[in-house]
Amino acid sequence: MGGALLRPDAWIEWIVDGWRWWTGELAAVLPKRVRDALATGDDAILVTAHDNELVVSRRTGLRELFVARIPRDAAAARALRLSVPQRGFLADPVILHLPPSQALSRVLTLPGAARRNLDGILKYEIARHSPVGTDEIYYEYRILGREADSMTVGLRIAHRDAVNPTVEFFRDAGIPLARITFADDAKPAAGGTFPADAAATRQLRLRSRLVPALAGLVLALAFGVVGAVYLRGQAVADDLTDRVAAARPRAAVVEQLQRQLDAAYRQAAFLTQQKRDVTSAAILAAVARTLPDDAWIYEFELNGDEVRVHGFSSSAASLIALFDSSKLFHDAEMRAPLMQGPTNATQRFDIAFRVRRP
Repeated sequence: MGGALLRPDAWIEWIVDGWRWWTGELAAVLPKRVRDALATGDDAILVTAHDNELVVSRRTGLRELFVARIPRDAAAARALRLSVPQRGFLADPVILHLPPSQALSRVLTLPGAARRNLDGILKYEIARHSPVGTDEIYYEYRILGREADSMTVGLRIAHRDAVNPTVEFFRDAGIPLARITFADDAKPAAGGTFPADAAATRQLRLRSRLVPALAGLVLALAFGVVGAVYLRGQAVADDLTDRVAAARPRAAVVEQLQRQLDAAYRQAAFLTQQKRDVTSAAILAAVARTLPDDAWIYEFELNGDEVRVHGFSSSAASLIALFDSSKLFHDAEMRAPLMQGPTNATQRFDIAFRVRRP
């Protein structure tokens, strides 16, 4: 098992199997109509060989369109050249389908270790199972299944005399064959000796791997773009965080200055209002003259003709008599009991009285 993990071909097989499983699971989620619309088969020119004719069709996606029927005669190569357009690398690969009756099929069970030298082992097995010599046959094989200690291989053998005449039509027409297989094959062979053109076969394999490669490239680019956007956003966020941290002390200073400025505005507005209100200023001055020298106030309220004063005095009990005897005030009364002031000799008072109106 450890040796299998180190083999590059095993890694490639696992990657291909994983890709097929993943795309199959994604396709299963889509509705059938969407799967049919998006499904793309391998575009190719298919030539099916019969005893007396060659049937040419073109496979595009899931559709197969009939092109021509070419009799096996002297003009078959020219007709084949006209029926199969060639456009270099962009041309559709040409696949030859041979009749299944021309092949001898065998199923072999080999040890699991045979995967390392499968071609060499199959040559030995073919010599055992073929009724003629190995230099007179073509063969191909498919891996049908794998177990922990064994593998199942499907083998097809065809006589060269049955294959070469059909291949000669394509050589005379100058058409390279990308694959030679049989009409009833469900999937391409894993290897073999059929006389397909090596360059066309490589091109066919490249085309089959091009879509997965492009899909992987698109995914890699998408992840790259997402990563770049994330890193760019993270860099911008870090820069903004640094700027905010640097501006926070200045913002605190500005906030403190704004509070001081608002307080100054309120004080200025209060003084301006008091200057405009001559009556309030006059009443406040009269209250100050009425209070004894040992008294001071910390709150002054004027509501209509009622005045309420909060303050401290060492003779707070005599304040009612002072304001009642004043020519400007009357109806003096304590709104709260006298309380101990900051010192033992002072009391806190809350007194209210009315202004005498002329």
